Parts: sequence; structure tokens; C-alpha cells
Amino acid sequence: MILTDIAQVIYAPRKAFRKIVENPKYLGAILILVMFIAIQVGFSFAQFSKTQLETTYPLAGAMQTFNNSTSWVGASNVNFTNNFDDYFNNTVFIANSRLSPLDPLAYYSLFGNFSMQIQAQDSRTITAALFNISNVDASPSGFQNLSLAIQLVNPQAAPQNTTLTLYSVSEENFYTYDLTSAIADANAIGQWGNITVPLGPNAQGWIESGVPQWQNITSLSLTFTYLTDTDITILIGALFFRGMYASPLEFDISGLLFQFLQPYVLQFLFTWMIGAALVYALCRFAFKSPALWKQIFIAFGFALSVMVIRGAINLIAAATLPVNYYNYDVSFGTFFDPFITLYYPQEALTALSVQAQANVAAITASTAVFRNIVIAAFAIAYVWLGVLTTISVKTLKPEFSTSKCALIAAVSVSVTLLALWLLIGVV
Repeated sequence: MILTDIAQVIYAPRKAFRKIVENPKYLGAILILVMFIAIQVGFSFAQFSKTQLETTYPLAGAMQTFNNSTSWVGASNVNFTNNFDDYFNNTVFIANSRLSPLDPLAYYSLFGNFSMQIQAQDSRTITAALFNISNVDASPSGFQNLSLAIQLVNPQAAPQNTTLTLYSVSEENFYTYDLTSAIADANAIGQWGNITVPLGPNAQGWIESGVPQWQNITSLSLTFTYLTDTDITILIGALFFRGMYASPLEFDISGLLFQFLQPYVLQFLFTWMIGAALVYALCRFAFKSPALWKQIFIAFGFALSVMVIRGAINLIAAATLPVNYYNYDVSFGTFFDPFITLYYPQEALTALSVQAQANVAAITASTAVFRNIVIAAFAIAYVWLGVLTTISVKTLKPEFSTSKCALIAAVSVSVTLLALWLLIGVV
């Protein structure tokens, strides 16, 4: 019986509201609330199942560890210091700050406000080693790339030869990679250049010595060799492992469930209570007509069945999304818009690197149809809610003209939408 009443609200609303007004029961509206929350949670989980976030090592908040001079060692003639005057600035927007993208405090420098400076005098070859990097997994299921930001300060020439070495447990087991051409192509002489080195057994260019294991990288070194003895100054602005992706559902599924439940429960309850209260107030005080709160409250709750249909459309749209891969610096600034869809603010784009901006553009393009469906479903649902509210008011107050009922519905739905946006930021 209750399910029939809910269905009739959609295909025969006048008949349904006559029955609801004659015999108002909370159970139907509560059932609609449960269905709405279940579908909306499914919608969010469907989005996240198609979302892959890039993880790094070190993690965000500790990425400056690898470009800190205290983490490096070398020969006695090599000096390591932190340079606070010239550093690699990778400042990103942090969505969790809950600050506006226009607020400077919403941004964070991932690699700190210093670079690691390597200096040696009258040297032809220098080696800088980074030990104890905690068993990094660079196997096919682990990190796929090593990222390096470097600046060649002195001499004003690229090294004749540069070698990257990754050690596995001991100094006898290692992989070597010739960085010479990559250093030259990075245009790093006197300015910051970025290098990405592929990792793993399927990556080309690595030479194996001993019995190293890609899933157990424990230290690394960089060796720079010049044609003649010279004074050498090299800056390392960022060095980290990247290229491993995971869905947010893999991190904390129970935490995400709680995170989703709160806005959805509030969205429905606020819509129900505020909308019904406005209908009651307009009937009772604006138009001086007696009204029964229970009838209005339950009728408005049944009208919210359109939100279940809206959620179902959104869920189907989310299920058809392609998998989107978010770069590490993009994922920090991605948050939910008022429609609970993932979004990167345009105002924060200029802080991103060119590569990250391209990543945002690709994601925006691949989700454009999905977002249009969600926006269209939002607009249709609230117009439909206005129509159903008009019918329910006309059923409750047959003496009111249709235009008066429509005015009550339009004001109630519009003010409710504004209240939702201001109070919980979800509509």
C-alpha cells in the first residue's frame, strides 16, 4: 500500500495526494528518505569507483624530505646545504582547508621553501646518495616513475654523463640508468628542469647488477661527471616516487560512508522540514487560511520521491563514467561541488604545473556529459518538486486558485534551495 502511494505520486499525483491527505502516514515519507540516502550513497561510491588518485612517496606533507640536505651523503669534498633563495615552487590548492581558492592560505608548497644544494670545488665527478628510503615498491603494481626537479647552476653546461642508481637492500644489488640525455633535454641549465624516469621490469634503459628486486628499493644515488675539473653547484628541488594509483575506496571505505551519509541525510531532512514549514507558513499567515501541519509535512515528504528518481538518474550516469586518473597535485585540490560531483576549481588552475593543468582539462572533458546529466537532473527534479507541491497544496486547499498554489510552491522550493546552499552547501 505504501509503495503504491509512492508510485502514484509520480504517475497519478492528484489521486495520490487525495489519499495522503485523507490518511497521512509518516511511514511512506520515511521510506522515501531511506531510498534517497541509499541511492545517493551508491551514486558517490560509483563516482569513486571510477576515480584513481595518484599516490607518492614520500607522501604529501613529507615530500620535502628527499630534497633536504640532511638526508643526503657524499664524498668528503661534496658539501650539502639547503638553499632557501632558489627552490622549486610546486604550490597546490588544498581542498581540505575548506578555504576559497582565492585565499592564499588555501595553498601549500609541497616541497617546502628550500632546495637541496650540492657543491664541490675543482671536481670532475660528484656522487650524492640518499639512503634509507624505506623499501619502495617499484614493481608493476607499485610506483611507475621517479620524478626529479633539478637545476644546473655551475658550470653553465650539462654534465658529460649522469647516472641514476637504485639500490635494493645492499650496495651489491642495484639498477643503473643513464640520465645524460634526459638532463640535457630538461633545459635545466640556470633554471628548473623536470625529469621523469620510468621504473620497473618493463621500463627500458635499466642495467641490472647483482640480484636487485624492483619491489624493494632501499636507497639511490646520482652521479654527475664533467669533462674537466670544475666548481660544481647543482640544486635538487624535488625528488619523489610517483605513478601508483588507487581508488579512494581502498583507503577508508567506512570513513567515506560516514562522510557521505551526513550531507545526504541533512539534504533530505532540511528540504523536507524547511519546505513543509514554508508551505505551512504561507498558507497560515500569508493567506490567512488554517492548515494542518501533519498533512502538509507528510504530503511534502511524499513529493520528495522525485529526489529518489533524480538520484537514480545520477547513479546510472556515474556508472557509465570512464576511469579518471588524478595527478597527485590535482587530487589535493579536488572536492565536491553542490551537486556532490568531483570538481577542481578553475580559480586554482594557475597554481598548477602545465602537466597538472592538462590532467584537469582531460578529466573535465571526460566528465562533461556526466556533469550535464547531473545538472539537468537537478533542475528537472526541483521543477517537478514545485509541480507536486502545487498539486498537494491544491489538494489541501481546494479553495485556493491554481496560481496561488503555484506561488506557494515556487516560494517554498526556491527558499528551500537557497537555505540548503547556505546551510550545508548541497542542493
